[in-house]
Amino acid sequence: MNYYSFHIGDYRGSTAHLDDAEDLAYRRLIDWYYDTELPIPLETQWVARRLRVGTQVLERVLKDFFTCEADGWHHWRCDQEISDYQKQRE
Repeated sequence: MNYYSFHIGDYRGSTAHLDDAEDLAYRRLIDWYYDTELPIPLETQWVARRLRVGTQVLERVLKDFFTCEADGWHHWRCDQEISDYQKQRE
């Protein structure tokens, strides 16, 4: 996906507790997720380096907003939006 709808109120309501570094990590994770249309890889050090964020910050955000599964870190909203997009594309 090269575009996704950003719901400011939803985002602000869900992320008000984040510090600046965590907020940046979360936005970059979401962008990565939509760009690749895949879950975030399990290798957090590798992901942190690609996103240019600290590993501890990344792990806090992943545990807060994502679910760890065998194939990577999933985000329910991203998965839903990607599924809807792929159905429309077909």
